[in-house]
Amino acid sequence: MTYTDDRIAADAGLTDRVSLLQNAMHKLGADVIRLQTQLTDLAAGTQQEQEESGAATPFIFNMSRDAYRSELAALVAWVDDFLVPVYIGPDSDWCPVWWEHHEAVGRLHALRLAYAELTDTAEAGPSGPGLWHRDHLDPALERLRSATGPFAKCLTPAGHVERRRSRPA
Repeated sequence: MTYTDDRIAADAGLTDRVSLLQNAMHKLGADVIRLQTQLTDLAAGTQQEQEESGAATPFIFNMSRDAYRSELAALVAWVDDFLVPVYIGPDSDWCPVWWEHHEAVGRLHALRLAYAELTDTAEAGPSGPGLWHRDHLDPALERLRSATGPFAKCLTPAGHVERRRSRPA
């Protein structure tokens, strides 16, 4: 190997390390959002009030700004604490900052609403969870992770942050 070859190899290793650090930083951001949601829920008791009143949760894009932030934080917690560990796994094609993709937020919120409805077998019957998997989970994950889906450009070696920086200002 020449000096130039060694330098290129070292730069590639540095790029990989920087990408890993950027992804870790985004995961910390998700933790902050999750903690903010917990504080909001404790202070306002919004989730308990909704359950007691029986009011349905509106779709996330139809919410006020404050309600959107609270619902997004709850969605981040649901996706990161339940969906990713159970159905996606740590070594898959999943954008570590998925909440920055509006399409992903919409699809995952719809998925969460369907989950709440269909996994309650007292309401949906014993086939509800199966319907959720077939009709909601599988199509949503296929779209999000497809070659033309919202995460497609994030999963290149440059990663999500590099793609965002390359956009015109």
